[in-house]
Amino acid sequence: MNNSLNITLATLFQDQFGVLPQSITPLPQGGSDRKYYRLVANSQSAIGAYNPDIEENRTFIYFTKHFKGLGFPVPEFYGVSGDETTYLLSDLGDYTLFHSFICTLWDSKSAQKSVDLSKLTLALLAQFQVEGAKGLDFSKCYPKSQFDLQSIMWDFNYFKYSFLKPSGIRFNESKLDDDFLAFANVLLTQPATFFHYRDFQSRNVMLVDNKPYFIDYQGGRRGPLLYDVASFLYQARANFPQRVKDELLDFYLDKVGELTPIDKTESRLQFPLFALFRVIQTLGAYGYRGFFERRTHFLQSVPLAAKNLKPLLDQLNHTKLKLTALEPVLESIYNKYAVTTEQSEAFDGLTVEITSFSFKKGYPMENAEHGGGFVFDCRSLSNPGRLNQYKMLTGLDSQVIDYLKQHSEVEVFFEKVKTLVFETVSVYKSRGFSHLSVSFGCTGGQHRSVYMASQLAQSLQSVAGVRTIVNHREIIS
Repeated sequence: MNNSLNITLATLFQDQFGVLPQSITPLPQGGSDRKYYRLVANSQSAIGAYNPDIEENRTFIYFTKHFKGLGFPVPEFYGVSGDETTYLLSDLGDYTLFHSFICTLWDSKSAQKSVDLSKLTLALLAQFQVEGAKGLDFSKCYPKSQFDLQSIMWDFNYFKYSFLKPSGIRFNESKLDDDFLAFANVLLTQPATFFHYRDFQSRNVMLVDNKPYFIDYQGGRRGPLLYDVASFLYQARANFPQRVKDELLDFYLDKVGELTPIDKTESRLQFPLFALFRVIQTLGAYGYRGFFERRTHFLQSVPLAAKNLKPLLDQLNHTKLKLTALEPVLESIYNKYAVTTEQSEAFDGLTVEITSFSFKKGYPMENAEHGGGFVFDCRSLSNPGRLNQYKMLTGLDSQVIDYLKQHSEVEVFFEKVKTLVFETVSVYKSRGFSHLSVSFGCTGGQHRSVYMASQLAQSLQSVAGVRTIVNHREIIS
């Protein structure tokens, strides 16, 4: 962090609390270019944000003051720097609704807690959309004041150029554009007088004492209701089962109906179209962040997003919309990327969840069902990622596998890991335990950790009463 930003953040903190911060710690970066910091002094803490996009900052600050004035659960705004690039907010902690979701086994009894939290969140969303739109000056929105044809076509083109083309999916561009236009015109038939959050997903819902607080609404504008609930229910890594999606959609429509008249039957009919549009937009974002910015962890979610396509395409038959060029494209994406996720399938034996990851991007999230497990650091092993011929490969490629097998310390490391894990598996099975986590980390999460995770999964295939779930967090597996 440069010294001038450090001084600016410290000054804002001192203005609010009367003391200088004892520490200023960068926080992990998400999908945006904004940078966040936690400032701490004694019992006081705050979140500092740096964003050179001044217009976006102005919008966020305006929305925050507006929503706070309505009593909605958002961060408290403390102050902004003179050049408007840096501002200070109340600290809502680190735990998001997303953290709850990724630790949820949806067929277990404990899943009800995540369902209940989702209902609290969707009830609040309805209030933000309906009541939050009242008295809001939409001319202050950025970069668009409303959900319109131009903004929809931006998202379709984002998908086309950032995901379709680099992924090698073949398409007829002229016919595809015709389908995009037809799709957009159907979306625009829905009432659009509400606050459209734009990026409403569980990562943007903080949990404080099990109460939801909303953040990252600076892209909001005037728009329809259904996009935001679709964004929430079809977030790729939330991985809701269809029955939970149906239950939460019904709950949400009931809550909206308490605030404003809506046609629930028509809303249910139109919902799959908004959900499909959101998945398309999300794939565009994953493509840009992953293919172009080389932030490979975004590509990890592509298979789960692609898995959402098939049930939505099946529901198109219940609408009047015919997408003769787009449907085959989406089916190709499904066939190329979709994977069978086993996390919520019933299994009577021991499930061993094996993860490869990059230490740069933090440790894997602990599973709330069983906690703990093993984390092995592979960074002491020879690194093929330093050699040009292996940079674009992974630990699943034969060239990398051959390279690692040529180094004796790799085999010694693996045998020690295997012995420890197999002994634990034996004990867990004898005690009737159902889950064990094993994670391998390396610098980039691409070569050594992937190799180790794959080798362990293969070794465990021969053990009766054990299944493995492998997650290469930083790559598409």
